[in-house]
Amino acid sequence: MNHPVKECISMLGVSQVSFAVLHDLSFQRLKACLYGHTPAIPPRIVNALVQHGYDEQEAQKQYQQWRKWKAEQELLAAARKGGGEDNE
Repeated sequence: MNHPVKECISMLGVSQVSFAVLHDLSFQRLKACLYGHTPAIPPRIVNALVQHGYDEQEAQKQYQQWRKWKAEQELLAAARKGGGEDNE
């Protein structure tokens, strides 16, 4: 499952910091999005994706799918470990 922002950064061949600087983004906000801590790709970040040829709606859809996949992976990992911290 691909994260559209990570995909764009990789395609450009730049670091996350450089991507933030080049697009005048808050690095903290970019990191929050990269970790899936935002419910959608923030407007300034999605605008940067659009500048590089991404479709806004498709990028948001891909991000939502990635977030759901990531959460499911965390649940599976917790189940393999015996249910996580809440089972103590």
